[in-house]
Amino acid sequence: MPNISISTSHIDQLTAASQLSEILNELQCPHAYIGEKLSEYSKQFASAGLKFFYVKELQGCLSGDELVRTSKDNVLIETLQAGTLGLPCVPEPVCTVQVKPGININMLHPAVLILTKMKRWKVSCDSTRPQTRMKNQSDKADLEFLVYWLANHDMTIAFDKYKGKSKEELLDVVRVYRERICTNQELIKMLEKVVNAEDWKLIVGA
Repeated sequence: MPNISISTSHIDQLTAASQLSEILNELQCPHAYIGEKLSEYSKQFASAGLKFFYVKELQGCLSGDELVRTSKDNVLIETLQAGTLGLPCVPEPVCTVQVKPGININMLHPAVLILTKMKRWKVSCDSTRPQTRMKNQSDKADLEFLVYWLANHDMTIAFDKYKGKSKEELLDVVRVYRERICTNQELIKMLEKVVNAEDWKLIVGA
């Protein structure tokens, strides 16, 4: 059985994400996964086994597993159910980002996205497994970027917009993050800037 050709091109991935987003918007679907039914709306989305792909170039009348295995530079689409792995139970609010001319992607708003990143980071921050530590380092870098991005855009973390966890639970996640970055005073200042003053008192005073 031939191997499936997977594209690592950033442009291919953005194109796949944009086209997937367009179809999901038309379907008024707030999720990033609607299963094999997506192939009914665009032949460029196909399944092979339990995995889901965006196919760059169609191959005649081939479809499904046969199409994916015959085509080159497919984009593997990973789907996560809302409410799992740190995600809110409702994927909102979203903002539409134009990553390149003609390529628009609906993204979870950074003011909520930062909480999903912090929750995932908190779960694995004490792990000693090499692979988990690498992912955790990546999450840390993403968190620092998001803190500075929110600060530079005069935005605060939207605790009330995150659906599925209580505010107290979310404040505790930020509290743990603050404790772990205590030696980075510049980052601490930026974090304080992106947290509402009353919420910051609860974080620091607890």
